Amino acid sequence: MNSKKQISLITNIIVLVALLVGCSGSVSAGDTFLFGLSERFEQAFGNRGTPACSTDVTISTKQVSLVEDGDVNSSFSTVNENGLTDVDTDGGTAWGYRSFQTCIYPTAPFSGSLEIPVTITSNYGTRVTSLKTFPAPDVAIPTKLTFTGNGVAARQCFTFSVVQDTDRSAKVDPMTVALGTMTQKNGSGEEVAGTYTGKDACDISVSVEDDEGPGVRVSNISRVMEEPGPSATATNGTFRVRLRTAPTANVTIPINEVFDSVNANNREGTANPKTLTFTNANFATEQEVTISSVDDLEIDGIKVYTVEVSNTSSADADYNGIKPRNVVVYNRDQSVPGYAYMRFDSTTGTTGAAGGAVNRFATDESNQFGTKYSNFQLKLRTKPTHNVTLTFSSNCGNKCTILTPTLTFTPTDWNSYQTFQVEGKSDSANTGNADYTVSFVASSTDTTYNTTVAEPTFSIRSCDNDGTHLLQPCNFSGSPRGIIGDRLSTAEGGTTNIWMIAQSSPGSDVTIGLTSSDTTEGTVPATATVSSSNYNFMENSGTNQIVLTHVDDILVDLTQNWTVTTASSTGGVSYDPIDVYAATTDDEKAFYISHSGNPRENTGNVATVSVCLGGNNPSQPVVININCKSYSAGTAASGECGAITSSPITFPVNSEVEPGNASDAGCASSLKKQTFTVAGLDDTFADGSQSFDIQFVMVANTDTNYQNAANPSDHSIINEDDEPAGKAIFVTTSSYNGEMTAQGVFAADDTCNNNKPGGVPAGTYKALIVSNSGGSVTNDRIPNGANWVLTAGRHYYRCNTSGYSNCSDEFSRLFIANGSAGFDPTVLLRSFSNVGDQYWTGMTNTLTPATQVSQPTCPGDGFTYFHNCNGFTYQNCPSTPTDFLYGQTWTMASTTSITSQESICSATKKLICVQQ
Repeated sequence: MNSKKQISLITNIIVLVALLVGCSGSVSAGDTFLFGLSERFEQAFGNRGTPACSTDVTISTKQVSLVEDGDVNSSFSTVNENGLTDVDTDGGTAWGYRSFQTCIYPTAPFSGSLEIPVTITSNYGTRVTSLKTFPAPDVAIPTKLTFTGNGVAARQCFTFSVVQDTDRSAKVDPMTVALGTMTQKNGSGEEVAGTYTGKDACDISVSVEDDEGPGVRVSNISRVMEEPGPSATATNGTFRVRLRTAPTANVTIPINEVFDSVNANNREGTANPKTLTFTNANFATEQEVTISSVDDLEIDGIKVYTVEVSNTSSADADYNGIKPRNVVVYNRDQSVPGYAYMRFDSTTGTTGAAGGAVNRFATDESNQFGTKYSNFQLKLRTKPTHNVTLTFSSNCGNKCTILTPTLTFTPTDWNSYQTFQVEGKSDSANTGNADYTVSFVASSTDTTYNTTVAEPTFSIRSCDNDGTHLLQPCNFSGSPRGIIGDRLSTAEGGTTNIWMIAQSSPGSDVTIGLTSSDTTEGTVPATATVSSSNYNFMENSGTNQIVLTHVDDILVDLTQNWTVTTASSTGGVSYDPIDVYAATTDDEKAFYISHSGNPRENTGNVATVSVCLGGNNPSQPVVININCKSYSAGTAASGECGAITSSPITFPVNSEVEPGNASDAGCASSLKKQTFTVAGLDDTFADGSQSFDIQFVMVANTDTNYQNAANPSDHSIINEDDEPAGKAIFVTTSSYNGEMTAQGVFAADDTCNNNKPGGVPAGTYKALIVSNSGGSVTNDRIPNGANWVLTAGRHYYRCNTSGYSNCSDEFSRLFIANGSAGFDPTVLLRSFSNVGDQYWTGMTNTLTPATQVSQPTCPGDGFTYFHNCNGFTYQNCPSTPTDFLYGQTWTMASTTSITSQESICSATKKLICVQQ
């Protein structure tokens, strides 16, 4: 999976971890961030003093590491899961942050106000831009933060952005944003004692990695990984390493995945390879390291640990002893609490938190089996925090005796099997075979096993061979018992088993004659023999086994019941056992349906549908009507099914099916096969290839094979679209001022991708906004030119909510782009959003880049381009903040028309976002 697609999820976890850690404690990855070392690691290596800071104030990220050639912009987001939203700006490998937003907010309730002094020690000068970016508008970081509310809603955020230059800068200490001793005040502005009084908030450290000169680039892990398990899809992740410049000698970099105690003894993951070597020839080629997850069998949530990219060694002095950044790895727990079991026959299985039923056990009421078929072994699937005791019980009444009342598992032996046993007991009643349940209750101070996990149950067949039942058919729980209401049943061509057992060991062999009541549906051996060696024996090698073979025919005859008649035995025991009742289920379908080809709009292409009989020799004509399935308006499949030629289709009498050909791959020709064609309807909408169904209704007939058969199932056909793929457009819910950071229109693209409403199709979105109107500005976007967002001939539709009728070209089309990849905003089919909404576009309503007349001179700022908020990078003159710039906006004047006007860049407007 591409690292870009996973980086947002990874940083969400970083912040979650950051919120949970304090300012001191043992060294672990818990305080390590995506790039660079954490505050705790710095302390451990003696690089920083131990701070004393209050955890009553949350700093979402205290250690910010920027890379001059980084390609990720990170911002704090309450929309995402306790985390950040990261947007990669160029695709490919994620090589670090170019900007990062961290937020400060108090966590304990307070009244009045809270003041936190701010002091910045900057060792980077103009190499780092520092702004207070929440609440808006963006301003320089103040010398004091004042809070009058509590919690995330009252947060204040700083954004640090690295400035790319071409200088090889000397390494300097990190920049420190010191948050000093806090002061609480009452509503009158007087200082008062409170939760925060006299405490220091934690500092923020910002470091920058230079990209000129020798160095090692290390990417982030490509994704959050999962421990191996049945539902795991991401059991490994990768990161990449390369050198910045060519070395004069080989450079060796060791990879140490057990650097962090969390991964001691590789309990979370392993790395491969463990050494990287770069030469003068391959220094610029990315080398990949794979981290493979390990299941530790513990319920421990997401484990975060650090893989150390160790110091380089080389004969090149510039590349000897460089310490690259480490990589933080995230391993999501896949351990499933529950129980593992092993049946008496060594078959193993597991049950999860939902419990479950386990069968294929048996006892007998004369207790001739003992515990041979009624024992199982249990162990826990995950390590408990405390002892877990299982107390067993059963609903068997006086038919069984539990020999193992309890089992206890400890945090030491939880992964070792322990054995449970139950044996049969006579109740002196002739009530027939029955099943009973063995269950247990787990008790522990481990809440997972005490309350969360449901205990499995074990079903045991009790075979009634006591009382007057000298001989008795018997099989295992989970199988039908072979009585009228619970027949031994399987599909044609299959087999079922049952055994004849005795009340006690016979003096000599006992023979029971067997007869099938319908040999066209099932057959059995002529006899079964019970001896002193198998009377208490249910194995596939015994002569007391009765194998029922369910005959395969080529008839559509549904389920057929039949009986195994048992004769009075001869030999050591004289007794007439109960008969065994069986059923054979049909494996033929009445009809087999397939098709070749697909209809395509505006062409003669059709689907040719073949219908084949599944049975043999109908005695009456089989007639089937075919029609298009009806769909309600507003669904994708409505209006897709066209002409059907022809309906009905008729299979005449004696439409014979050749043996073995009753399948959709058979019936190549002759009367057993009927065909017809289905065309698709042509529409004018870019709705993609749509699936629709045709339906079959069989006309009543008196044929014995088909009169009870169900109508053939609906058959799905795809109508291929002939319009180019449609593209979605949505309008942001929030509004933004004209200063969209140094990225300009590309920052607007980031805003679109980070604020997609539910129901909007997946993909990359760009803002319908331009920056070039005659000046020169970085990141230009020009109508039908550089970085333009529309494509000629494409259909564009509005998609602000989910649902086909709210998000499709057919029901919410805005326009079709003309040959110049444009459209007329004054003649729309519908509105972009609510009438009166305004949007930053930088264009007139003729799609011409606008030039503003109300522009300040901005003396001393060196601006050469003022229009459209200086390419949507500034809202005012830096040297004279009271002088605001201007940009062009659109207004949704009516449901079908746009007007265009100039707006001050400090005003907030929405964005129109276009799928690419």
